[in-house]
Amino acid sequence: MTSARTRGLLALTSALAVVAMGAAVPVSSSVAAVPTVSLPPTGAGIDISFPQCLGTSHVDFPTNIPFAVIGVNGGSANNSNPCFSSEYNSAFLLSGKTDQPHVSVYVNTGNPALAGAWWPSSDHTQTGTSVVNPNGVCENLAGAACAYVYGYSMAQADYRRVKTALVQIPSMWWLDVETSNTWQPDVVANAASLEGMVDYFESKQLDVGLYSTSYQWNKIAGVTPATSNLAGLPSWLAGTTYFRAPAACERSPLTPNGRVAMVQYVMHLDNDYSCGQFTSATATISPAGQSVVGNQLTGVSGRWGPTDVSYSYQWNREGAAIPGATSSTYVTGTLDVGTQVTVTITGLESGYSAASKTSNAVAVLAALMPE
Repeated sequence: MTSARTRGLLALTSALAVVAMGAAVPVSSSVAAVPTVSLPPTGAGIDISFPQCLGTSHVDFPTNIPFAVIGVNGGSANNSNPCFSSEYNSAFLLSGKTDQPHVSVYVNTGNPALAGAWWPSSDHTQTGTSVVNPNGVCENLAGAACAYVYGYSMAQADYRRVKTALVQIPSMWWLDVETSNTWQPDVVANAASLEGMVDYFESKQLDVGLYSTSYQWNKIAGVTPATSNLAGLPSWLAGTTYFRAPAACERSPLTPNGRVAMVQYVMHLDNDYSCGQFTSATATISPAGQSVVGNQLTGVSGRWGPTDVSYSYQWNREGAAIPGATSSTYVTGTLDVGTQVTVTITGLESGYSAASKTSNAVAVLAALMPE
């Protein structure tokens, strides 16, 4: 990988790529690893891996960073970063206020199918561990069944690499999903490989997140169904800039029900801005309980945390969005009779992950006949 890693070049211009490539040349510990620059936005850390290696050591960390994400692999899912221990142990000493762990890890992903250095021929990992396969039986073929076992096996290998290198296993693991790794045209099989990795890491009670851009994610894994274990995972998005990092937190996550937890921009290393979370997001309807046709309902957000959150509204009937019903109030109509109406409120604030909350349901009755 170039720059801090090839990941740092996602969605960036070729001009930035030239600058970033120059920053990837290993230097000795006696030479400043990073030229003096203005500090990144508050809350920003870095991610580093094998390009910062010098033998089995690494370039010095910049000062005044609160967290770092360390690459486990050496550029592909089946090899190792020779500097992992050195980089991780140095990052473990970082301090400062952050919504991210002071040190976490990321792993490479892929789906090489039969062209891989190893590809499963049954529902067993490379070390012989039996795998419960939700995609059917793996029979040494390309497709979702064997891709799931492959991903599960690569995650197991990564976990064992880290367990061998460290005294304590990190709690947060990011899956690096980008087109520079090997993938198949079959997005269902590609997603299965990622799902296998998630299942393995979660079996170890580890937290898992996804790194990519929306373009690359859709090209590799397609549209993620809400039933997938990829849905709801936090997103780490590449492709923003120093100045636009806080606003990039408002982007859509990679999968349904997730949130953008970090955004990455490239300066002299890959910098990562940690996105805040709303502390008290709520959505209610007033009046609550029951309503009749012609009554006005009001969506109430309460206070979500910052003082200048902007809100958008979407009224729903039986869980489906009502076309055009996007103001803070809604007057019930005849189509609502006998249904449950809710409102989904979305909050946006620079530096914070966009969040949506759906309110309590209000039952709509027909207008009462006068006595």
